[in-house]
Amino acid sequence: MAYCPSCYTEYVEGTKTCEDCGAPLLPGSPPQVPSAGSADSKLVAARVFTGATALMDVEMAKNILQDQGIPSVVSGEFSSELLPVLDVPLLVREEDAERAARILRDYFDAEAESQESAE
Repeated sequence: MAYCPSCYTEYVEGTKTCEDCGAPLLPGSPPQVPSAGSADSKLVAARVFTGATALMDVEMAKNILQDQGIPSVVSGEFSSELLPVLDVPLLVREEDAERAARILRDYFDAEAESQESAE
């Protein structure tokens, strides 16, 4: 077996890249991904992404939070709710919201500031 390290989709042996996101596949089975919520966890928006790059930004944000041990989910990511894209909220457990928002603010806002100063 092989799996995508971005979306954790499993593929048959011999497949080299993810059909959904194009990422190179890793050998073996995907690791267990912690659930973004449970019966006693309320989900709240850590950040809302907008504009032409919203879907790309939200996927990057999910990866950043995952690396920090914070599970997240995109509202409607398993349906056609994301099309057309207006606002894409990234949801996290309420108890992770403040930390997640700070991590994303430090990454995305610092990146935007460095691009503005370069212009």
